[in-house]
Amino acid sequence: MPAAAPRTAIIAALGSESAALARLPHATLGWSVVQSGPGPERAQRCAEAAVAAGAQALVSWGLAGGLAADVEPGTVVLPRRVVMQRGATFAVSAAWHERLAVLGEEFTVSFGDLLTVPAALGSRAAKAAAATALGAVAVDMESAAIAAVAARARVPFVVLRVVVDAQRDELPAAAESWIDERGNTRTAAVLGEIVRPSDWLSLWRLAQRYRKASGVLANLGRAVASRRLLDDGAGS
Repeated sequence: MPAAAPRTAIIAALGSESAALARLPHATLGWSVVQSGPGPERAQRCAEAAVAAGAQALVSWGLAGGLAADVEPGTVVLPRRVVMQRGATFAVSAAWHERLAVLGEEFTVSFGDLLTVPAALGSRAAKAAAATALGAVAVDMESAAIAAVAARARVPFVVLRVVVDAQRDELPAAAESWIDERGNTRTAAVLGEIVRPSDWLSLWRLAQRYRKASGVLANLGRAVASRRLLDDGAGS
């Protein structure tokens, strides 16, 4: 008799994000973990494929940039809504969100809106402007695309993200080139930035932020698994 399809598809853009879940017993938990690569188009394709394969709930998982001035690196973002720059909004599953809110006992959690954009917001000015205009606490590039697929398929959707860079942090201009289309790190591109002394301080600070956020993301995965918070995510 064939095995049942995983009920919950967890979509992560980057290899480092999916790695946070790699050692967890996906089959027992009823999860599939899909690495989409960065950007909304790739996230949409993966979400559609997951639904076509039988997924009954979708999760946007990974890292995010901080927008609100009081949201620090390492904060878990569990938004009630995902918003887009042109004003479209997607609500997450209220029942699922309420269940996941228990994570606030173990982590620093923000329930504010998450903004999805087509390209990274790297400057302090761009982050602050987005926070002021849209009231979002953090930003990513994939969640709205996954939410739209969930809405069309009428399956529950939720977001679990961890903030890497604060509003006050500037991202290197070439940061997007560090990741390939599959979501894996281009080592040569990163090393190319390191040889520029003017960027050393910002790169060191970003590395510290990334290390902290990655640790929180791994702990978040273990907490969600041990509490079995996504097992029956197909409930509305």
